[in-house]
Amino acid sequence: MKNSGFNNWSIDKGDYKRDETTTWTFQRKLIRKRRIKKTALIILYTITVSVISYIIFS
Repeated sequence: MKNSGFNNWSIDKGDYKRDETTTWTFQRKLIRKRRIKKTALIILYTITVSVISYIIFS
């Protein structure tokens, strides 16, 4: 019988490490970073459009 090594791993030996991207705290940090980036881009876009409009129409 062929053994693929599937049953030979053990958490105690350190063969398994939890992926951080699945945790809710990591997801909240990721969502927070996206919100901050999106807000900064919106503010930058608004300022740029306002300055260009002021220069053109003044």
